[in-house]
Amino acid sequence: MPQYPKTDTASETSTGEVKQRVVAIVGFLLFVELSSGFLQGYYTPLFGQLVDHWEVTDSTITWFVTVQTLAAGVSVPVLSKLGDIYGHRRILRIAVISVAVGAALVALSPNFGLAMVGRVLCGPLAVWLPLEIAIVHSRLTQDSARKAIGMLVASITIGAVLGSVAAGLSSSIPSLTTVLLIPVVILVLCVIAVFIAVPESTDRANPKIDGLGFLGLAAFMLLLLWGLNQGSAKGFANAGTVAILVGAVVVFLVWVWWEKRAEAPAVDLALVTRSTLWPAYLISFVLGMVMLGTQTVLITFLASDPETLGYGFGLAPGTLSLVTIAAMLPATIASIFFARLAKRFGLLRVLLFGLSLGLIGQLALIAFNANLPIMACGLIVGSFGQGLLLGALPALIAEEAPRDATGIATGIYNSLKTLGGAVAGSVFGIVLAAFVIPEQGASSIGGYLTVWSICASAFLIGLLVLPILKRNRPVTTVIPVQRTV
Repeated sequence: MPQYPKTDTASETSTGEVKQRVVAIVGFLLFVELSSGFLQGYYTPLFGQLVDHWEVTDSTITWFVTVQTLAAGVSVPVLSKLGDIYGHRRILRIAVISVAVGAALVALSPNFGLAMVGRVLCGPLAVWLPLEIAIVHSRLTQDSARKAIGMLVASITIGAVLGSVAAGLSSSIPSLTTVLLIPVVILVLCVIAVFIAVPESTDRANPKIDGLGFLGLAAFMLLLLWGLNQGSAKGFANAGTVAILVGAVVVFLVWVWWEKRAEAPAVDLALVTRSTLWPAYLISFVLGMVMLGTQTVLITFLASDPETLGYGFGLAPGTLSLVTIAAMLPATIASIFFARLAKRFGLLRVLLFGLSLGLIGQLALIAFNANLPIMACGLIVGSFGQGLLLGALPALIAEEAPRDATGIATGIYNSLKTLGGAVAGSVFGIVLAAFVIPEQGASSIGGYLTVWSICASAFLIGLLVLPILKRNRPVTTVIPVQRTV
């Protein structure tokens, strides 16, 4: 695969041409990620109707989310690596088609079993962002790529809000099949956009495929996420749960042994563990813990009756939805503007700001959880910090990874973030259960304080490892010479 020489932006391209290039490359990708967020936010408000539609129980419907998460855990590292080998747009096309077919199958399924097949096909939804980051990183200058990554991350959040609102508005439609077909229409437009308007990336990895490495990685992610799910449902002392998690550890150790000896490993462990990347990956795990692992915890706390339990604010479901949306807004704004801060202060300082604000937000929840206005301010501050991390982490990882490994590098970021949320969700469930008040059937305030203390400690760990993160020499702002695609 030929290497594309780097050229100085000023000598090759005018400012106007650069902006046109950015719009042409990023515009349709923003629509794709907006659709990704829309799909992620669309189904949750419909769970009650889905239970009746497929005649399943409330506990069974949780597999609607679990199956997609398991499929994502397997597909993200595999497809992102295949993008490095065969082209990120090519794999993005496959991933978008898979999700569109999966969503259509969910909408048209007469039974829950067939719907689960559709949810498996929706698993590659999580690899869209890593593949898109690889495309923009390959096609744009460093500053333009950072701005594009920030906008892509923000569009997911905006799409999730729009999806949730759309689900609420469409829930009055008599036919649930019609309601479920709405996101399918949007996904069909995504397929058209990816095939017609999205360019291909310019760098390729070694074409040799480490088949056993891919299978081992997929098996490890599947066993680990399944074990965590079983632990949440049946407890981590359950024999079945222990067997699954032990199996995950064994598979991981064998996989590491194999990858160190493979000629073209699925994941270059020497790359992942070097000081330019592993602290960023650890912070990615921390971010997933707090962002994905505490959503239910926060909602439960805010909805709790203070007269009965001595904490909470007894907020109604409608108010809770507004609080959730309001908490997303600062993260959306921060992810859009992180590139400007990075240009002025550097990416490492942006990570420092993000971790510090995240820590302050958790400390505010611990100290001021009886005061709703101050607690809301803490949520806003923490959300802004998380938004900075959402933008800065994948940008830094893409810049520090070799040009032919951008897909797998950012795919690992996405997987670790998801894994952090899964681990935190299981651990926090156990923590709250340990503080349950028998007479009330709900956790005491001590459970929530413990959860927020864990999150604060996680951000503190991120701050402690940040100085270890040593960046390579600054990359010159360049545009690669493009070939005809």
